[in-house]
Amino acid sequence: MQAERRRKDRMEYALPVSIRGSEEGGREYRFEAVARNIGAGGLCAFAPRKMKIGEKLSLRVRFAHPGNRSAQAAEVSARGLVVRTEDRPTGLCLFAVAFLF
Repeated sequence: MQAERRRKDRMEYALPVSIRGSEEGGREYRFEAVARNIGAGGLCAFAPRKMKIGEKLSLRVRFAHPGNRSAQAAEVSARGLVVRTEDRPTGLCLFAVAFLF
């Protein structure tokens, strides 16, 4: 059994997340993701690109219920730091973000 790394509880609830960051050369990137889980300290999601530990991100989480239009849902914007990554055979990258307060 793997030891729990989180210090705060998380909800296992899929939420749409808009993510913006920049590469080492300063080139900006953006993508849409779905959070696997979210809590007071951060979130976990899949990225269509390789993420690096230490990357700073801007996130916009939409609290949309399945079947509802996410444009009508409440949103929260946050800054975050990538604290864990795991490349998957599908080409996606699972990553964990700690919110910066």
